[in-house]
Amino acid sequence: MIGLELLFWLAVVGVVYTYALYPIVLIVAATGGQVAGDLRFVTGKGERRTPALPAEPPPVAVIIAAFNEAGSIGPRLYNLLAQAYPGELRILVGSDASDDATVAEARAVADPRIEVIDFRERRGKAAVLNDLVSRVGEGILILTDANTRFEPRTLEQLVRHFADPAVGVVCGELHLEGNDGSNQDGVYWRYEQVLKFYESRIGGLLGANGAVYALHHDAFRALPAGTIVDDFHTAMVAAEEGWGVVYDPEARAVEETPEALADEFRRRIRIGVGNWQSFARFVGMLHPRHGARAFTFLSHKVLRWLVPHLALVALATSIALAVSGEGLYIGILVLQILGYGWAVGGWLWLAAGRRLPGLARAPISLAAMNVALFLGFLRWLVGGSGGAWNRTRRNSEAT
Repeated sequence: MIGLELLFWLAVVGVVYTYALYPIVLIVAATGGQVAGDLRFVTGKGERRTPALPAEPPPVAVIIAAFNEAGSIGPRLYNLLAQAYPGELRILVGSDASDDATVAEARAVADPRIEVIDFRERRGKAAVLNDLVSRVGEGILILTDANTRFEPRTLEQLVRHFADPAVGVVCGELHLEGNDGSNQDGVYWRYEQVLKFYESRIGGLLGANGAVYALHHDAFRALPAGTIVDDFHTAMVAAEEGWGVVYDPEARAVEETPEALADEFRRRIRIGVGNWQSFARFVGMLHPRHGARAFTFLSHKVLRWLVPHLALVALATSIALAVSGEGLYIGILVLQILGYGWAVGGWLWLAAGRRLPGLARAPISLAAMNVALFLGFLRWLVGGSGGAWNRTRRNSEAT
């Protein structure tokens, strides 16, 4: 029984650490670093400055890989053309064998800064991104999605960080909204934004956000065929090579949320496959020589990806201990059953189109995310999935 108890508590500590204790440790570490920087500044041994664009801003190429984005691609291009960026701007749109009006709508936006490439063979996002980037010779790459909308100064706010030659990747901040314009940034999404902010402060930021991030052209490496989470892969490769990865919460973008829970769940399964694909590729980043990034990779990503496994271990061991008559574990098992029952009932409630307040919805979303992550792990074990992707239906397309 001692072995079962130890296994149970190790599983519980793993879950509690990655979700609750890690943010505290991270904020304390980041605060300590900030205090040290403040002291250097006030004693005249350091400097503090807000990044600013150089007098001659670098050329920027916006890269969009699209599949069946008719209805979204036109407004997206007009949004990019309206950016208040004083330097040279190119926009490259690559259609991954779309079978709707994506290409026609993109070409209808008549502007010499836009180049639309109609790839006739479906190869997946990674291949499209590789081809688009190969057409850019220098400068800063802005990688984004067809259903995203930038605020007027987003390009400038992303690019200003490259005044520091050590910076290779800049991650912006994504806000989610419904088709009525309501803010859909749930508790969990805001929690993730806080982690990114403090991870950036200690030099341990992981990945980027595919809807809004910038990359120094020299930091880009061709994506391996079949790469699923391309934004995470790109940023991690840059970090491996010594480039700085920073987060700018002022560089904002807005994206519409998926229309249905089932659509979001399928997307999460695919991301789960990509997460384990990334783990296999970047397991070496756990080596202590990577410093803060090894700490954040273990705490924020690897343990997070293991939460479904740890939860199953905790459930199985608590059942065994409860059956043996251990009173404490009977109570713990009851709490687990109630919690999972709430998650299932809440999911059915939301799937029926009913609403719940944010705090009540958060544990349901968390449970669904971990179920999808575990299914993604199983799919990865049997060979994963290809690089081709299907767009997620959005609220504004609901009939």
